[in-house]
Amino acid sequence: MCGIYGEISDRPARAECGHVIRHRGPDDSGEQVFALREPRLYVSLLFRRLSIIDLSSGGHQPMTNEDETVWVVFNGEIYNFQELREQLIAAGHSFHSKTDTETIIHGYEQWGEEIIPRLHGMFALAIWDQKRKRLLLARDRVGKKPLFYYSDGTKFLFGSEIKSLLASGVVPVRPDPEAIHDYLTYLYFPPPRTAFAGICKLPPATTLSLQVCADGRLTQQQKTFWDPVEAAGTARHISQGEVVEQARELINEAVRSRLISDVPLGVFLSGGLDSGTVTAFAARNSRKATKTFTIGFRDSKFFDESEQAREVAQKFGTDHYVVQVDAQCAQHMATVVRHFDEPFGNPTAILEYLLTREMRKTVTVALSGDGGDEAFGGYVRYAGAWMAQKYRRLPAVFTGGLMPRLSRMLRDDNRGQHGYRRIREFLESAWMPQEEMYLQWVGYFSESEKRAMYTPEFDRETGSRDSGTFLRELFHRGASLDPLTRLGYVDMASFLSGNCLEYADRMAMANSMELRCPFADHRIQEFGLSIPFAWKYRHGKTKWILREAMKGILPSSVLRGKKIGFNPPVPQWINGELRPLISALLSDRAIEARGIFQPAAVAALLKDHFEEKRDNALKIWGLLMLELWFQMYVDRRWDAPVENLAGIDWEQQPVSLGNAQEGF
Repeated sequence: MCGIYGEISDRPARAECGHVIRHRGPDDSGEQVFALREPRLYVSLLFRRLSIIDLSSGGHQPMTNEDETVWVVFNGEIYNFQELREQLIAAGHSFHSKTDTETIIHGYEQWGEEIIPRLHGMFALAIWDQKRKRLLLARDRVGKKPLFYYSDGTKFLFGSEIKSLLASGVVPVRPDPEAIHDYLTYLYFPPPRTAFAGICKLPPATTLSLQVCADGRLTQQQKTFWDPVEAAGTARHISQGEVVEQARELINEAVRSRLISDVPLGVFLSGGLDSGTVTAFAARNSRKATKTFTIGFRDSKFFDESEQAREVAQKFGTDHYVVQVDAQCAQHMATVVRHFDEPFGNPTAILEYLLTREMRKTVTVALSGDGGDEAFGGYVRYAGAWMAQKYRRLPAVFTGGLMPRLSRMLRDDNRGQHGYRRIREFLESAWMPQEEMYLQWVGYFSESEKRAMYTPEFDRETGSRDSGTFLRELFHRGASLDPLTRLGYVDMASFLSGNCLEYADRMAMANSMELRCPFADHRIQEFGLSIPFAWKYRHGKTKWILREAMKGILPSSVLRGKKIGFNPPVPQWINGELRPLISALLSDRAIEARGIFQPAAVAALLKDHFEEKRDNALKIWGLLMLELWFQMYVDRRWDAPVENLAGIDWEQQPVSLGNAQEGF
């Protein structure tokens, strides 16, 4: 796990472009600059290393082949590199290290760009072909590792994080109104846009080939190398027992391959089914006691799963730690923005940051359960979609007329109990076509809400853009799947890659730690798309087939348990410690000065929440993160903590790390 940066321009890259991502690789750094004569350009490759496999200097990057014609900078892990290495040795290639990076170089020599589909793992990489004057960028199938780029036709920059591009001094800092319009719907930025005009995010499963032409032009070509719907094929016609066995085998192999490490390793253990499954197979495949780590909330028991996690840890004899977090976690909001370089509206990122910060004192690599919900049908909204299929059979005058009107009379609970909100949202939109219903469920600010909130000037800047197009296109691509299985594909290609895996990477790397996600293995995702939805949701239980697969392995309390999710007590934060910050950053004066929203519209949103008419906690959080980003990146108050930005003095409360093994 590392950080990469590269540049093709009329000068060598600034060292600062690599230095600003040193948290991604504190163990080593490298730089290689190529001076081209025709045209007169420089190609720079910068690298920061976090040593995981082969801790020797043999893993130094940029890495090259024997005649120094092929160079690579690579961030990630290739889990099948040993198999590829054997194939390449048989073909006559010689290796000088034990790293997976060298496999990429010789693989490119042997197969050209076709090396990319052969790689199984998480990666963002760049290969410079000196003979052909060609740069190849690639990003892994599901989107675990990030890769950003900027191009104006005469220069090209890329990097693991946006901050490297900004440090170049040649990329303008200009907000993208249309991207902000999308952010307000999803609370993240769907690719290829970012918060910055001109800076793009390479989509998952994509390569970008850049040719340096003799006249100085830089021409680009993008290709997609994996289609999960096509790879999944038609639905499997096999028995339930065979599906259960295949699920076990796939998960076991995905976990086993991700245990390869020359540094200490641990597991995120939330107490739920997915992380419990990862823990079970990690313990089975490890010679030493597995280290497991859990977030606990002393003052927010509704969100606390530490007791369930303790039960799993006891069953598998893990060395278990509980990180207790409660009040004033929200003081880390600016840290989240600083490591995303963008607004990011999922507050779970703060928990991920705090957990990995404490884990890093003990381990360098961790495994998590991200991806299990998409593969095996774990989200509660899948059950809602199943019920909506039956609901639509009722008379339209009832489903599309009476019930939506009655739903507006329902009040939400703004203290974290989501049942009332889910009932209201179901009645409002279950009558709609599936993609429109789903967009209402997973979106935050609707198109009509956004337009009603915008100032006339900002409304004009966003033009006719409809943020729902992103999700509708995914529904179209997944048209060959059965309607309910298609939801898992849509979530994998949107929420998993653009939200969950984004904060997993950014927050772990903020603490110089590598995070691996066995359920995000592309073979597990393909498998999930190939099995009938009836085996995912049955008898009122989500992830039914996974529960069957883990019978006799996990404690029965975990198998029977309801999904809580890895979520912080955001309503408690919004209703308590964040009130002063809300008053400062979302005041009429601040909103008017920013010029995006009408002050009265934001005031109405806040009023509805605090009067418990609507649960607007995540909308409020999203607006706070947007304003923080503007202050830090557009107003250039880069290093100001949240309390200074808002003029608030919060008392610091450290996060405690306790070894729960002592209580066993």
